[in-house]
Amino acid sequence: MKNLLALRPYLARYRKSLAAGIICVVATNFFAVAAPRYLGEAIDLMGRPFELQEILRKTGLYLLLSALSGVFLYLVRQLIIVTSRHIEFDLKNDYYNHLQTLSSSFYDSTGSGELISRGTNDLNAVRDFLGPGIMYSINTLFRLLFAIGAMVSISPVLTLLALLPAPLLSWSVYRTGVSIQKRSKEIQENYAAITNLVQENISGIRVVRNYNREKYETGRFEEFNKSYYDKNLQLGRIQARFMALLTALTALSLIPVIWFGGFKVMNGSMSIGNIAQFVIYVTMLSWPVISIGWVTNIIQKAAAAQGRLQEIFDTKPDIVEPASGQASETKKPLKGELTFEHVGFAYPGQPDRQVLHDISFTVEPGTKVAIVGATGSGKSTLVNLIPRLYDPSSGRITIAGQDIKTLSLATIRRTIGFVPQSNFLFSDTIRNNIDFGSNSEGVDVIEASRIAMLHDDVEDFPDGFDTMLGEKGINLSGGQKQRACIARALRWSPSILVLDDALSAVDTSTEARIFDGLLKKLPKTTVVLISHRISTVRNCDRIIVLHEGAIAESGTHEELLANGRYYADLYMQQMLEEEISALS
Repeated sequence: MKNLLALRPYLARYRKSLAAGIICVVATNFFAVAAPRYLGEAIDLMGRPFELQEILRKTGLYLLLSALSGVFLYLVRQLIIVTSRHIEFDLKNDYYNHLQTLSSSFYDSTGSGELISRGTNDLNAVRDFLGPGIMYSINTLFRLLFAIGAMVSISPVLTLLALLPAPLLSWSVYRTGVSIQKRSKEIQENYAAITNLVQENISGIRVVRNYNREKYETGRFEEFNKSYYDKNLQLGRIQARFMALLTALTALSLIPVIWFGGFKVMNGSMSIGNIAQFVIYVTMLSWPVISIGWVTNIIQKAAAAQGRLQEIFDTKPDIVEPASGQASETKKPLKGELTFEHVGFAYPGQPDRQVLHDISFTVEPGTKVAIVGATGSGKSTLVNLIPRLYDPSSGRITIAGQDIKTLSLATIRRTIGFVPQSNFLFSDTIRNNIDFGSNSEGVDVIEASRIAMLHDDVEDFPDGFDTMLGEKGINLSGGQKQRACIARALRWSPSILVLDDALSAVDTSTEARIFDGLLKKLPKTTVVLISHRISTVRNCDRIIVLHEGAIAESGTHEELLANGRYYADLYMQQMLEEEISALS
């Protein structure tokens, strides 16, 4: 239940609407409970000399009060249920905005299906609490207060007999609530697992088919779905038993009322109208009593769901903006001078596994630098530190002489164009993908596509740059996707361009032409390039060789060949592979 306390700021935001809704709840219950009194009086009048006018007056008052109760009930739903939709809207926005602030390390360990499940299924459970849960809880409270007050005014003894099942009811609500919350959390976690599985399989359907794993993945889904099905059945059985018990207890309440009330009518201490009125009140209490079970279910589900949502909200980003007043921000990109000073790095949660060791180098503005090394040597980790996707564990990184931890994230990412190893395109037009998030002062879309050697390919499409892409750009080849991502980075006209093996899917000739285009069209742009092809990196101003997370050697192509170490071995290996390929 304490998880739901996190919703207080949202409830406070709409306190006026909620207060008006509570007033309407009081009004609808007041009129609903007041109405049976006039019906009881009308029944008593029927046993006396016929007074048609008085019967009609009291019947009319009964109908009027019932109608007023209905009007205020309508207002209750308009105020409280509509408010729950407003809070749902705010919660979804806050949830999505918070996801945008979380660091790369969070997404390294959290599946997208899990996040989607929490933002849909769990959030819907919270909304049910904020709407029907709050509305029926307050309605039940005031219905019980008013109805029991009216019953006591008729006969305290009869009221006591009618409320005999109350202790058993309270115990049942407590015991059932604990079971429902436990089962609800298990169901929501199971649903998240199903969502994650489906999302991965749809995204990777071609891999599944290529490896003939359809039956295996279908079996996995059936296993998850069966578990989800069984847990829902268990919850359904608990709810069914609870609702049956509530209905039975409500029905049992009428037995002593009719039995004892009958004796009081026979001895003249109560009228038939009083008994009729009392029976209406007991019946009137049946829905609030039954709704206790329903509301208990809603509250327990919401508590479990809000707990899962709160886990995300409580997650703080590893990469944070500099403290207020200490951030350095410019509207234009900084100069492309890049320096690593004794940088070490270990991934969050793995402090003993050092990936980078004492990395130090300086890249002057406009310099083209290549980073090479064997798989697992730390190349991608190193370049991920430049746009501050991660922070170094030790040492510091500067851009234009300023520590990147003192720069606003907007300034860093306005200065750096980053093309990661895993390219991603949105289900949108090619033009909008290239133009994604760019500023108006950058290279235009057409020019960026020309530098990336994509323009001619796009012109051959029927709709050109307005061609709609499928999920993750599925209707483009691997090389076209990479070039589109390069064009997107160039659209910013960045001072520093980082290419993390971003040309691996294009042929050697196209790669060389793209690199020549970068040199000619963006001579002042600093380029940090990861590539496994010596034919590309040999033209760079400087080559840094990584080995087991440390700089093994650094220099020009000719200098490194002369050293006869790691780079020379890599060069000879690639030359041998090209010769074998040519012979075959």
